[in-house]
Amino acid sequence: MNKKVNEIIIKTKKRLFGANIGNNISVFKGNGLDFRELKEYSYGDDVKKINWKVTAKTQKPFVNVFNEERELNIVAVFALSSTIYFGSIKQKQEVMSEILALIGFSAISNSDSFSAIFFDTKAQKIYKPTKSSKMLYPIIEDAINFDVLNKNIDYKALESFLLNLLKQKSIIFLIGDFFKDIDISYLAAKHEVYAIIVRDKFEEEPKFSGEIELIDPSDNKSYKLNINNKILNDFKNEIKKIDTKLKEHFLKNGVNFIKVYTHQEPFSRLITLFRK
Repeated sequence: MNKKVNEIIIKTKKRLFGANIGNNISVFKGNGLDFRELKEYSYGDDVKKINWKVTAKTQKPFVNVFNEERELNIVAVFALSSTIYFGSIKQKQEVMSEILALIGFSAISNSDSFSAIFFDTKAQKIYKPTKSSKMLYPIIEDAINFDVLNKNIDYKALESFLLNLLKQKSIIFLIGDFFKDIDISYLAAKHEVYAIIVRDKFEEEPKFSGEIELIDPSDNKSYKLNINNKILNDFKNEIKKIDTKLKEHFLKNGVNFIKVYTHQEPFSRLITLFRK
């Protein structure tokens, strides 16, 4: 196994199963039980479902009765784009891989089905729903090793693909840097969507000047530029416009979102997302 993959998996397991978290090994809210009624305990009932508050009040054991358990269907989409091949602290691709591992292990720990999709203009690889933690190893290995150079994410194609693929309501995590135009309004109307924006601070606040040679990872072409304060400010303003439009779209369509920078700890940022 790739050394970096092994590091990510060990780190993820420590985060989810560590002493600091106690028994709270999942970031998800549960397995979708719908409360229906209370009934007096009878032999054979699950003691875990005893309602202790009612039992203490009535001095008789009562249990909670639920409608049929609904398993959550967790889908993680890894947006393949040449722009994730960048990072001043860590590469965005590595941080995205850590996030994918956290979501995958958390879903499976919660006994929910988990599937992963690697997508650019089409599905490059699909991992079918699983409850086996062993399946996360090849998923994370693909995430960290995927050659993303010359790739560009097409969110319109992604939305169409997911709408055709997913027949039951799912929780979808879109993981990427979100520099492209996006409209996932139909997807958000049918499913519960979370967007995890992975960026590097240097992208939003570049600090350099003078003549510099840059390579565009989308086509591997080299460009010599003379950078000055005006060019930097124009660039920063363009990024702000992209993010403002992105935020407005997510808020309008009920998409939960968060931004994770390469110098931040993904686990703590994900916890912030779910507390929203």
